[in-house]
Amino acid sequence: MANKYFNVKTGITTGNIILDATTGNANVGNLNTAGTVSAADLMLSGNVRSNLIPNATATYNLGNSSQRYKDVFLSGNLNIADQVISANTTSITISGILVANNANIGNITANNFTGNVANANVINVNNQLNINSSTNSTSTTTGTLVTQGGVGIQKDLYVGGAIHLADGAGGTASKASLKYNNGVSSIDFNFDI
Repeated sequence: MANKYFNVKTGITTGNIILDATTGNANVGNLNTAGTVSAADLMLSGNVRSNLIPNATATYNLGNSSQRYKDVFLSGNLNIADQVISANTTSITISGILVANNANIGNITANNFTGNVANANVINVNNQLNINSSTNSTSTTTGTLVTQGGVGIQKDLYVGGAIHLADGAGGTASKASLKYNNGVSSIDFNFDI
């Protein structure tokens, strides 16, 4: 069957359908299609009243590296792969482990920061690192701050308690200690404790 065409200079109006010949626009009250709708530019002046679900999972992007969306407003969760980021008026929760390859921290202000595990290759603190835990150390593997390597300090070191020394063969318990004795203004050395 051969295609048949009609030519209208001013456009066509019928019910809720307007075909504007001057602008080339088609205004439709409701558009239902079971096939594919292709458009060079798609502008929605109203609201989206349904879910936007792609027909294939992990295939299509929302924006790209050169054409990005600006702000995203959500009232629910952000699901990324198998992890969930949720928030309320006072906190943000990440379901999995927070991993940072390089974290540069200038100033972090938070009323409450809770994390089970944080893995980072490099953390740079530009001003001061305050650890509020008061857990005492009873071995090389306990205390507020524990490191498996050495500690390099370029300036002064102030210690409010005793300095304990474990044996050099990998032991963790104290074999000797030294502490300032305020009563007699001296340093007390203790061995084999």
